[in-house]
Amino acid sequence: MKTRRPISINNSLVHGICNYSCRLCGINKTGYNGPREFQPFIVTKTLIQRVLKSAESGIHVRYIANSGDGEATLHPEFKSRIEMFGDMLREWDISAVPPPEVSVVTNGLRLNNVPGIMDSFISNKISLIISLPTVKPESYGLIMMGDSKRGEELLSRVLPGVEKAMEFRAKGQLSKLMFHISPPEIEIIRNDFPETIDYLTRLARGKGLGEIELVLFPATSNRSGLIRNTVVKVDMYKDLFRRYNGHDVNGVKIRMKLVLKRFFSGTGEIADLVRSFRFPCLWNANFFIAADGSSICCNDQSVSNPLGNILYDSIDTLMQYKEQYMPGQICAGCNQSPNRLKGSAEAVLFASIVRFRMKLAAIRNRDSAPGDSILKEKGTIL
Repeated sequence: MKTRRPISINNSLVHGICNYSCRLCGINKTGYNGPREFQPFIVTKTLIQRVLKSAESGIHVRYIANSGDGEATLHPEFKSRIEMFGDMLREWDISAVPPPEVSVVTNGLRLNNVPGIMDSFISNKISLIISLPTVKPESYGLIMMGDSKRGEELLSRVLPGVEKAMEFRAKGQLSKLMFHISPPEIEIIRNDFPETIDYLTRLARGKGLGEIELVLFPATSNRSGLIRNTVVKVDMYKDLFRRYNGHDVNGVKIRMKLVLKRFFSGTGEIADLVRSFRFPCLWNANFFIAADGSSICCNDQSVSNPLGNILYDSIDTLMQYKEQYMPGQICAGCNQSPNRLKGSAEAVLFASIVRFRMKLAAIRNRDSAPGDSILKEKGTIL
């Protein structure tokens, strides 16, 4: 593969199964036609083995997020699967490449209500990321269930888990705690942000936690391609960063970052993306592994256009598929397609670069000899 930057993996322990119905997600909607399944043991095991094999060859997997297209904590073997990732971290002995950070992204509904869920994070040094776009009940219900009347009841079940997580983090028992301000709807996020900050910092102070970490999403999410919305611009929240990032609120320090910083540490890694990919898509530059092992774009909830499978293909090979990919039907339904980004100077500049890179790739593809592309042949399960 051409890519030399560290890469990230978003792994769907659960696909198409969720206890929420976020209105910008296709799951639990009548139009959803994707798989509904829990990840089999062999896929989780092979994924971990692929990461280890890649590290031995010098490929750095920096981050593994167990999130994907469903609520990860609903997996009937959640605790044992997280134990597998914990074992990988405990037994890591590859000196040339550091172990990845491993996280679980959850809506938090089961953190305080199902025995053993929270313990899985603590005993395995797994980062806990809670999706919490707002603490305002009406907004929360609208975003997470499409029903503003349900927000108060849902928050009454989620916030005790948030409180407990803060307590464990303050004691040093939880390796990392972050809050995703997602699934993002920019107008609601902005309107509710001061109230959300005030609530979380007061809660943190009460638990002895000196700082909170927030991850913001710069564009409205459209994970399924089934849900349409009118917000297509990129919002870097520069005013919110100036006001809150690095500052104290209620005696608690605020740490903020854009989600892109979780996947690209700087402009050098974005430059590597442009150099390596015929279609330099920020959202398709890392791996989204479906429950069955398929490597997909993050917008392909229906798993209609897999680019290989972790069961049969190495990480090196899967990345080559992504590097050679040019936009198709899935991209046509994506409101975050990089060649159409707008809303900030950075977004407009990147869109121009992507369009130029695509034209260059088309010229090279026209002039290349038949057979230059890699063949998508099945390999073997490790």
